[in-house]
This record gives sequence, C-alpha cells and structure tokens, in this order.
Amino acid sequence: MKLFITGATGFLGSELIPKLAGECEHLYLLVRKKSLSKAKFKFADYKNISFIIGDLTNPDLIEGQFDDLLEEVDTILHMGAYYDLEGSHKACFTQNIQGTLNLLFFASLCKNLKSLHYISTVAVSGNFKGEFLEDNFIHKEDFSNEYSKTKWEAERLVRTWKGEAKVRIYRPGIIIGNSKTGEFDKVDGPYYFWKTLSNFKAIAPLISKLPFLPMPINKSATLPIISIDNAARLIRNGIFLDNDFQLMTFHLVEHLCPNVFDLIGESLEEFSISADIKVINRHPLIDKTFEVLGLPKEIIHYMVTPIDYSVKNSIMYLGLNEQRGFENYKSIIFKKAKEVFGAKK
Repeated sequence: MKLFITGATGFLGSELIPKLAGECEHLYLLVRKKSLSKAKFKFADYKNISFIIGDLTNPDLIEGQFDDLLEEVDTILHMGAYYDLEGSHKACFTQNIQGTLNLLFFASLCKNLKSLHYISTVAVSGNFKGEFLEDNFIHKEDFSNEYSKTKWEAERLVRTWKGEAKVRIYRPGIIIGNSKTGEFDKVDGPYYFWKTLSNFKAIAPLISKLPFLPMPINKSATLPIISIDNAARLIRNGIFLDNDFQLMTFHLVEHLCPNVFDLIGESLEEFSISADIKVINRHPLIDKTFEVLGLPKEIIHYMVTPIDYSVKNSIMYLGLNEQRGFENYKSIIFKKAKEVFGAKK
C-alpha cells in the first residue's frame, strides 16, 4: 500500500503514522514548508516516509511536479482540517471545505487509487436528538459553530465525490488522551472543564458554601469521547479493511460513553471540590458565566443534547468491541490532566 496522507503532524497523526509506517510500503505526507522540519524530526525513524511540500488551501495542493505521485498513490487518508469550536467562518471554510475540494481534485487525478479515507466528526449531527446512525446525513439540522457547519459540508463533498475508489468516512467524537499514559496535546472537550477546576483551588471553600452549583445539563446526555490510541487503532483497521462496499461511515466513540452529569460529579470529586450540581434550563447568563470561567460556550451543546451515536459499523468492521471503555481507564486520564494543570487531589 502506498498511502498519501494530509494532517499527519497533528495529534491523531502522531499516533497513527507509526502504525501505518510499520505496515505500508510507503507513506507520502503532505506538509507545509514551515512544518517540514517538525515533520522530519517527528518521523525521523521511518525510512519509508517521504515528505511532500504543499498546502491544502492551494488549488494545486503540491508544490512542483508530482506526476510520479499520481502513478504511485493507491490510498489517500485525508485528516487535514481546521479544528476550533470558536473559529471564524473564513478560517473553517478555507481549511475544511476548500481544502477538501482541493484534495478531492488531486484524488481524481490519481490513476491507481483504490480507497479514499476521510476524517469527519460526530459534530455533523448538529442539534439532532436521539439515535444518530452511522449512515445518517441530515441537512436540516442546525449547527452551533462554524467548525461543525463546514465539516458537514466537507463530508457532503466526500460523500458525493464521483471517483471510482471506495470511500470510508470516520466520525471521531471528542478525542481525549492516551488510554495507557493519559498523554494529550491540547485543551479540548472535558479538558476545558478540568483546567477550570484546577484553578478553583483558591475559591473551593467558597464554592463549598454555595447551596448548589448551577449547570446546564440534560441528565440523559452523554459525552461522545474516544481515546487517541483507540481512534488511531480503529482508523488503521479501516484502512486495511477489505470489502466491496463503495461507501461506508463509522462513528469512532466509546462503546459506552460517560454520562455528562456523572462525569461532572466525578470531576468535582477528583479536583477536591465539594458542590451539589443543580440542573438548570438554558439561560442567557450561562454564556457569560462560561466566558468568565474560561469555558467555550460551544461545549454546552454536548451538555444539553441527548444523542446516541450508533457504532454498529465500527463494532462489526473495525473491532470497536476490542477497546477498553472509558470507565476502565478514566483514572489514567484524570491523573494526567491534574498533573498537567497543576492540581492534586
């Protein structure tokens, strides 16, 4: 397998590339010129990796001549994207939509392409409530941020691409740290809350005196998370999956996702903060409160939206049932988060 990859230097790529390098004949990693040194250092141990200078936002994608690539590449993995829940429409559009269009044009030129693998997101579900199937793709749903909106459009482009290669779409949930080491690379999802709690130590006694801590939560809501190592393992399995389906979609979330209400309660306990959680309805003051606490209001969506992401395809074809659930490795995740944020129980 000769695999062309975008977004290789990100958190997911750092976990996935070593797995693929050990099993593929050759990997071609698209990197920006300014990121070349970082990429070479990160993957210095692998002799079957080539670095291709280019930029997803450039219609030509690759600098210089690349006729040989069009003959060599038989598989594409498109991970490159702009991920920021508070990102502007321009930034999200340029990277997520225009970048995907440019990648698909390149894919159309590849003469021996067998499969195209695209990393989407569960956020394409928008404000849908209930069971969201892996094959669901609904236009009428609203989106709480530009990232989700542009990733929905990017997935639509991939789903309607007219190429002959098989298409595999992966929708990861919120990617958290490594289930074995707890290592993580950015503040996202529950880490926003944990970082805030680590700064609460000075006012913890005050919070303890409050009759309750008001939070916008739907008690039926679960947090769609997956550890970085499990996400990489499942995508690796998908790349080597051999079947005749032209288009397949997979939700990459834990088989049993943690309940939001329970997770917040456990988080308070882990950070030694005594408080009773009071569930309240959506209120205009909540946005201001989240701003003061340093929490992006976009995460409220996950706290108040009860949605069950079906993982039937991931269980049947990717081996999702082999992974350890969050309940079994949460102590490792909490320990590393407290260590990084300077909090001790």
